[in-house]
Amino acid sequence: MPHVVERATTGRATCRGCGAKIAAGDLRFGERLPNPFADDGGEMTHWFHVPCAALTRPEPFLEIVAGGGGPVPEQERLEREAQAGIAHRRLPRVRAASRAPSGRATCRACRQTIAKGAWRIALAYYEDGRFVPSGFIHVRCAAAYLETTEIVDRLRHFSPDLAAADVEDIKAEISSR
Repeated sequence: MPHVVERATTGRATCRGCGAKIAAGDLRFGERLPNPFADDGGEMTHWFHVPCAALTRPEPFLEIVAGGGGPVPEQERLEREAQAGIAHRRLPRVRAASRAPSGRATCRACRQTIAKGAWRIALAYYEDGRFVPSGFIHVRCAAAYLETTEIVDRLRHFSPDLAAADVEDIKAEISSR
């Protein structure tokens, strides 16, 4: 079951990493897995934008890159991101940065409540071929929980609506720990 990098033939597929549609003609990554619902042992393909695959599924992404699966734009940067995801096992869980709309969520790292209006990072586990939301961490707890502070590019990728001032706030909070 080799994974694949190819151009999307239609615009119907949705990226499993970010949830956005993959436009027709865009380069996409397909992770091939055994289909648990097939009687004949068939396979299924989970589609990702290429950067989303590097950030959320580093092992399969590196398999295709190492196997010469075709040219990937920004390949060196994406390989570094995927390697970081393997080196820091919790890093692929990072999904987005946002301000807490209420004060009810609890940080998975320090077990303290995340105050209303505070920056938080959403997490998701990959389980049985799906990404399952798994709570939040304080931005200041990122270094301890994720074992790295190199997360800003991931947050920008999964939170494209972050303003430059927001990114600076997040960087300052990460480095304040």
